[in-house]
Amino acid sequence: MQVQRLKLNLPAHRAYSSWVRHPGVEQACNRLGLWLVQGGMLWLCSRGVAGKTHLLQMLAADHAALGLHTVARMDPRAPYVQVNEWAQFLMPSAFWAIDVPAGQVHRASMLALFHLIERARVLGRPLLISWRVRIDDALPRELGSRLAGMLERVDIAPPPDDAWLRAVMRSICNDMQWQVEDRVLDTMLSLLPRRLEVIAPALCHLEAMSLAQRRRRLSQAWVRETLGAWLQRRSDQGELAVCD
Repeated sequence: MQVQRLKLNLPAHRAYSSWVRHPGVEQACNRLGLWLVQGGMLWLCSRGVAGKTHLLQMLAADHAALGLHTVARMDPRAPYVQVNEWAQFLMPSAFWAIDVPAGQVHRASMLALFHLIERARVLGRPLLISWRVRIDDALPRELGSRLAGMLERVDIAPPPDDAWLRAVMRSICNDMQWQVEDRVLDTMLSLLPRRLEVIAPALCHLEAMSLAQRRRRLSQAWVRETLGAWLQRRSDQGELAVCD
């Protein structure tokens, strides 16, 4: 009997069992645990892809008092419209968390973040902003001053070595419900830069290609050829730069 793939976009499964608590995230996890008890204002950040969204989604699923809202990347609506929408969503929750995508964000959303910080301060609501961003001239001055002066910065670091990185890769595969052999992960580590912003999409690409070509067993040669072509395309498009 031929097995056919159903065209269903299943949501990623987020659970504590799939979270890899490596040394780079240990301190941040402990600080977020205290925040859920003591409150305050936190700015969760990292130098690259580190699993911040994964962590927040797990916390929101396990803590009914935590409201989590994700900011649209390029929302042109006026700041007061956005902040009112966010606050209306978060108001029933005792703890507020905002997940901002890395990369370019509309200036209107940045100003809305400033107003949300002020609203949380006035209302006495604990606030956590997860955002990989540098405080520079690209940020509105009022937002940069609040991030640096009012919010406690909590950094998440990448996995410290290949053993932890392999564990994170295995976790990503489990989230995708994709069973892959260890030798495939080892081959990837021998080819790819050791950065999650490269490895995570590479895993997604391999999984998609293996399904498209109906490959049940991935040979090292096929993995090398597929990743080589993928890396070349990304390099041509300038997508392999380090994201700070």
